[in-house]
Amino acid sequence: MSSETWNEQQYHDALAHLERLQQQLDGLRSVLPTIVAPLLQKDASQGGMFASVKKAALQSTDDLDRFRKEWSSDQTQQLLTRSNESVKEDGDLSRAADISKYGWAQD
Repeated sequence: MSSETWNEQQYHDALAHLERLQQQLDGLRSVLPTIVAPLLQKDASQGGMFASVKKAALQSTDDLDRFRKEWSSDQTQQLLTRSNESVKEDGDLSRAADISKYGWAQD
């Protein structure tokens, strides 16, 4: 990736992209509890329990596939490459403490 200087909009877009990735990753943290929850229902029939587990597993698989696709995308990989190059040029990340972690993605 070239070491061209970014403008404010490019930084904003990059932060929004990373925030969306973080939101997807946060959502994936509930995968196992979501799949296991139907198994803990004492009054559920086996057929209903199976259907609930299957539905949760399929949804979780879709969510994981969506995250993998986004993580492997050219946009994400170029952003990570640019970030690594930037750290090599100037390893002082203290100014990053003043940048908000959230609020960049407008969904």
